[in-house]
Amino acid sequence: SSGTEALELLLTQEVALALLDVQMPQMDGFELATLIRGSERTRSVPLIFLTAGAREPEKYFRGYDAGAVDFLYKPIDPNVLRSKVAIFVELHSQKIRLANQLEALRQALHLNEMFVAVLGHDLRNPLSAVSHGAALILRASDDDRVKATAVKIQSSTARMVKMVEQ
Repeated sequence: SSGTEALELLLTQEVALALLDVQMPQMDGFELATLIRGSERTRSVPLIFLTAGAREPEKYFRGYDAGAVDFLYKPIDPNVLRSKVAIFVELHSQKIRLANQLEALRQALHLNEMFVAVLGHDLRNPLSAVSHGAALILRASDDDRVKATAVKIQSSTARMVKMVEQ
């Protein structure tokens, strides 16, 4: 019923679209649009201006300058208005779904990063033990076949360490 009431509603509720009458008590639709565009929370709310006034190009352009996505003149065809509102409601629903999917993907990525970090840590310890064991075998053995096997173990361990680091 007023610009102030509309602004309070926009600041407390999630809305898909704001229908602003150009002529409202206390502040007009253009002033309200400026306030809506000035707030981070409401900046992206689409605005449709409604007016019973004459088709004055200056008001028309002033509405678009204030952030309107459309400008409708009274009498308004209810079917056209319902159709326009339905489109913006659907776009808003899609935006919410995409935001939820993005958040789920961020959480999955975070869990994946944690898993990889834990896995990497858990693999490094046994690989280190295998590498040190092969080095001890190389120093302690005189058998060429045993030394060759120890070298292969060290080489394989080094490749595995690189894969874990990557």
